Amino acid sequence: MATFTVSTGTINSLTRTLPLTKNTKPLFSPSLHLTLKASKSTLRGAITSMSYGKELAAAKNAASLAARLCQKVQKALLQADVQSKSDKSPVTVADYGSQAVVSVVLQKELDSASFSLVAEEDSGDLRKEEGKETLQRIMKLVNETLASDGTYGNAPLSEEDVLAAIDSGRSEGGPSGQHWVLDPIDGTKGFLRGDQYAVALGLLDEGKVVLGVLACPNLPLSEEKVGCLFYAQVSGGTYMQSLDGSTPTKVHVTDLDNPEEASFFESFEAAHSLHDLSSLIAKKLGVKAPPVRIDSQAKYGALSRGDGAIYLRFPHKGYREKIWDHAAGYLVVAEAGGVVSDAAGNPLDFSKGRYLDLHEGIIVTNQKLMPALLKAVKESLNEKASSL
Repeated sequence: MATFTVSTGTINSLTRTLPLTKNTKPLFSPSLHLTLKASKSTLRGAITSMSYGKELAAAKNAASLAARLCQKVQKALLQADVQSKSDKSPVTVADYGSQAVVSVVLQKELDSASFSLVAEEDSGDLRKEEGKETLQRIMKLVNETLASDGTYGNAPLSEEDVLAAIDSGRSEGGPSGQHWVLDPIDGTKGFLRGDQYAVALGLLDEGKVVLGVLACPNLPLSEEKVGCLFYAQVSGGTYMQSLDGSTPTKVHVTDLDNPEEASFFESFEAAHSLHDLSSLIAKKLGVKAPPVRIDSQAKYGALSRGDGAIYLRFPHKGYREKIWDHAAGYLVVAEAGGVVSDAAGNPLDFSKGRYLDLHEGIIVTNQKLMPALLKAVKESLNEKASSL
């Protein structure tokens, strides 16, 4: 098992990794894996007994290739150094391109007749006259990426092929059958800044998340290497490896049981989560460390290997969480021994279509800290409500 060295201030290095340095290190060493308790339900039992090896191999390949495409776009973006905050064309190209690559790879590797993908993008804007130039850039990038693998580039995709691949993500999901769930670039603002982002791909089977893959190109793997691929299969544990396929390492959430020693993750952007509420919860827990604010589901990956103990997400009133924002990360943490719930302690339900119905927000930690965290969350929400 790989061992990582802890250094003072490393936790802050997660917030920005470009330009990259040799000294960027993960926080804590991964510890031994504890298998999740199996559910008592017959359906859950049937699902956990199944193997998703073929699907996992396809998902890892798809997410890695999509990350390769995104890295190429981000590198060009940062080298140009002329990107304005209002011009989101590079992330648009990467977003669509990533979704197309994942769709193409999954359909080539698996049964395309039953393929169902719940994803963020559709091709509507690209089919308009003003989207033609962008579509050309996407098609070129997708074909270059697929060809770079040496497996999928024999017959270049046409514009219509790329549009169809993007539009395959229009599925509504639901409680029956299998549905892939994709966020082609989770953390678009982080992507534009040169910070953290992730390609997040999960698989639902009868409404349950059974497979999760997170490709995190800017998250440190070790002192020498940047870029992580986290993957998990139901009842199979969580593993981490490099994006180019190093030997996988089984990871586990921290076994910390003292809230005062915990560090917590939250969204980088205040617009994405209520930082003041997270601060109140941390205060009630006695947390002494400042929050670690990073973009995307990279937080789930970092938490799964023990880089922190708590993740708090409380969106602003009226915002509805989408399943692609959490499906992959949920399983990555759960299979690493963590607990993911809404603010009331209810498990997340991914079976109701494109949206998650939640009580207030999402909280993530290990099993030892969850009771204290739920108590602090409840007290903080009550205080917040009484002050209105």
